[in-house]
Amino acid sequence: MIGLWLAGGFLWDSWAHLHVGVESFFTPYHAAFYAAMLAGAIVVAVTSLRNRARGYTGWALPPCYARALIGIPVFFLGGLGDLVWHTFFGVENRIEAVTSPTHLIIGCGVVLVLAAPIRSALGARDDVRSLGAQLPLLLALAACLEFVHLGTSYAFDASAARIDAPPPALAGSLDYFTATAIELYKTGTGVMIVLLQALIEMIFVVWLVSRFRLAPGALTVFLVLGDGMMAAALTNDRPMLAIHLAMAFVAGVVGDTLIARSRGAMRGGALQAFGFLVPLAYFGTYFALTIALEGTWWNWSLVGGVLVWSALAGAALGTLVGAPGRVDVLAVPVPRRALEPQRLEQTAS
Repeated sequence: MIGLWLAGGFLWDSWAHLHVGVESFFTPYHAAFYAAMLAGAIVVAVTSLRNRARGYTGWALPPCYARALIGIPVFFLGGLGDLVWHTFFGVENRIEAVTSPTHLIIGCGVVLVLAAPIRSALGARDDVRSLGAQLPLLLALAACLEFVHLGTSYAFDASAARIDAPPPALAGSLDYFTATAIELYKTGTGVMIVLLQALIEMIFVVWLVSRFRLAPGALTVFLVLGDGMMAAALTNDRPMLAIHLAMAFVAGVVGDTLIARSRGAMRGGALQAFGFLVPLAYFGTYFALTIALEGTWWNWSLVGGVLVWSALAGAALGTLVGAPGRVDVLAVPVPRRALEPQRLEQTAS
């Protein structure tokens, strides 16, 4: 939950940069995510003290939470650097805000903290079966996905709605070549955005389903939480939020259905089919709702082509991850003896 609180604070700040015109470091938007990390530091500290009171020594935390201890000071050092950066160089807006060096340092601290519940779940995969047991994993991964969306927010929506159409290139007009160049640029950018977002979504999804036997509804929860806040930050008076929530929901339902039909964690052909169908459902919903609610300036060849490309990108990821004989280097279980004679109390980062 703290991870989603962090993501929500950052995306609220992103919304403010687009709609309010932030001109100061000291804003309620910054306070939201700094308070989230402070709460996370308190949770880790209290858990460590309680475990020490039970007789454990050192940091008295499970090994998977060691990186969280590194991430917290990295975050606050990045925040201090951000204050200095804003003092000398001003407050960034739009794309500059997601490429700022101090913002990237803060993001590294966040990822280190969010890695703790993910590593914890990897170390106890045999015990993480129910939706309730998988929630810490899903919440942490959803927060990570939101941060990736934030870092690529300039390429989040394909802008296929009719209102986003480039100016018409009228033959014989003085601006014909300029309008043609703009149309080609917007078309190519839209195709690349679909491919980029398909790969971003499916990197998370394919990794998740190849390592865990997800509970019913788990994938839907992950995708809706992982997409919703970024869509909310970018939407204005248009149905972008509703469209992206529907995309995540439909793709999640399709994925959960395929998971229910499989046996165990997905491998081989099942993972390839999964990788093909989930992005197809995801962007199929996007174009269906965009056309129905706003109309589109894309022609049918373009729509059909990017749908196929997004599905092929997902299938390719499924092929790579599910290839026979791959080395599962990320899913190294935490030795149970490291937690004996009794389990250390887990934090809820």
